[in-house]
Amino acid sequence: MKIRWELVVALSLWAASAAAAETGYVIRVTDLKARPYLDAETTVKLPEKTRVEILVRQGPWMQVQAQGKTGYVRMLQVRMNLTESAQARVAASPASSRTVAAVNRPAGSRPTVTTGVRGFDEQGLKDAQPDPAAFERMASFAASRDQAQQFAQSTSLAARSVAYYNEDGKPIKESK
Repeated sequence: MKIRWELVVALSLWAASAAAAETGYVIRVTDLKARPYLDAETTVKLPEKTRVEILVRQGPWMQVQAQGKTGYVRMLQVRMNLTESAQARVAASPASSRTVAAVNRPAGSRPTVTTGVRGFDEQGLKDAQPDPAAFERMASFAASRDQAQQFAQSTSLAARSVAYYNEDGKPIKESK
């Protein structure tokens, strides 16, 4: 009988924690999408700092409930309401474990993964200024078609035909 009582308590605690929904808010005006795709229909535009209840996480998307509607927002548009213990764990974890991956894709396409920029914070990006000298240095590395062919000939490189591929991963026959 004692084992059953412990099981009931454990299940009750699990159910209570599962029922406690995660919440957060959108960090800027955000589209609430009908489906988790960039080209999905926008149900409503959520104003900045709109509170959202996170129902499900699906890759880079979160299914949320906000303003009486349910839909999807991109994960990077949501700032979580963290408890003090969660904030302490995040602060103590290495920076690499806090990098957020994002996937933005139209319906039916293959995933494209990008990650955050290391070494920059939001204020640093806001304060960034153009560097014309760096742009000129970068532009100096460009090569014309003739320069590239001369380089290839001088190093015994040979031209190779590479096929283009369609969305299904099959080569397109007419490509060169």
